[in-house]
Amino acid sequence: MNRNKFGIATEAPAVTEKVPKQYPWLSEEKHCDVCVVGGGMTGAMCALSAAEMGLSVVLITSDAIGYGDTGHITGCARFDVGRTLTELDRLMTVDDALRLYAMGFEALDGLQNLCGTLDGEFKNTGISNGFERRDLLLFTSEPTDLALLEREYIAVSKKFSHCTFITRKTAESAFAFPVAGGILTAEGSAVLNPYALAHLCLMKAESFGAEIFEQTGAVDIQTPHNEDGCVIIQTSTHRTVYADRLVLAAGSEGTRFLSGRVKKRTLYAVIAPLSENHSGWSGKCTLGTFGRHSENGSISSRGCLEVSCVCDSGMINRLFRSTDETVKLTGLTDFIMNVLPKHDDLKIKYEYAYTFISSPDGLPIIGKHPSFKNCIFALPGLYRGSELPIYSHIASKTASQLLADNAYEPHPLFDPMRLF
Repeated sequence: MNRNKFGIATEAPAVTEKVPKQYPWLSEEKHCDVCVVGGGMTGAMCALSAAEMGLSVVLITSDAIGYGDTGHITGCARFDVGRTLTELDRLMTVDDALRLYAMGFEALDGLQNLCGTLDGEFKNTGISNGFERRDLLLFTSEPTDLALLEREYIAVSKKFSHCTFITRKTAESAFAFPVAGGILTAEGSAVLNPYALAHLCLMKAESFGAEIFEQTGAVDIQTPHNEDGCVIIQTSTHRTVYADRLVLAAGSEGTRFLSGRVKKRTLYAVIAPLSENHSGWSGKCTLGTFGRHSENGSISSRGCLEVSCVCDSGMINRLFRSTDETVKLTGLTDFIMNVLPKHDDLKIKYEYAYTFISSPDGLPIIGKHPSFKNCIFALPGLYRGSELPIYSHIASKTASQLLADNAYEPHPLFDPMRLF
């Protein structure tokens, strides 16, 4: 494990976990109904969905299972995908944003069912998704943001009746940090272990006959001229996979199709273990910051306090103006200490930065493109991290529907065509 001069781990927690299972690299030619490219949470869910349909599945990944985006997010899932209506206003109508939120709730329910099934089936392995459903508090400590937050509440509460507005007075007895106002959504979030989920999905997929290959990247992908042909995938192990259909669920390989149409963002994360009797806030509740300039992501207590932010050259950020990685991580550490001011013994265990590929608008790329025959895009993308489990579930369900019905039309918000 890499550590900085203070002895803090600078790698994501997943990198330090015990590997549940290792898979071989591809050493021979393969023919299959579906080839899934990508060994993270999204690819694993897609492989499981396809295998459950009775299709022959080959999954390849350029790294170890769960070592990409999946191994670096903090494991929080929010129905609002970490973005307020105010932020989404630049990309879509309020109705579309509320529809996205509804899809987020559906995905949380789906993840809860999936994780419960997998944990039950593989309980003897000692591996657990660690899924816990939580309430979500979207809060601000700035009185100047209250009017905007109240407008947010009015719009969201019309669609979701389980939202409550939290006033400063109500918050004083429940939270150890300043809250000027907030929106509390019952069961609007969850915490889970994405790394474990990816592994358990693939263990289940194997039971349906799926073949998994690590350290096997897709170096060249050739799509056919018509839908009667097959997709040819040349791998880094100098072997070839011939697939009737391809599910592209890996950001690095996806950039081959989307060259010049994606951008790089960097996730900064700080994680500190919590005692079970911590007094920062009552109950099991995920926290999300709200504000015109706030770039803080989700804060959850999956046995620890986790806070993250994502920055790129296009963002204006009150807290993180410097490009210096140390400044960003120090800012997150200070934020943690402010959230739990009474915990003098709170120690930072992990701090790290991770660069990933995302669409320019931060929305997933899910569906088909007429220029790439027999190819299904299932690229969840990242914007702040708390959306990855949500978008992974949506992507896997969409991919399975497209595999079952070629005429199925995914949600237009995620259409790959928007990037061309």
